[in-house]
Amino acid sequence: MYEWSIAQENPSIMHVEMGVESDSTYEVVFRSYTGATVHFYVDKHTGVTRMVEKVPLLDIENETGRINLFDYLKKE
Repeated sequence: MYEWSIAQENPSIMHVEMGVESDSTYEVVFRSYTGATVHFYVDKHTGVTRMVEKVPLLDIENETGRINLFDYLKKE
């Protein structure tokens, strides 16, 4: 859970954006006000989403987990 009020004051320091899209994967990038980013790699067919946290200033990259995005979407 993030405090979004800082993004309202300065949207360039905290945001969500689309990353690179391939034939099988969407990438969504969340940038925190700390400068760290979390990259969500979503498999288009299965919904399995791999999360990778990156801290560029410290040259750190860690896989932080997996979820199935389809478990969180409402089915009609």
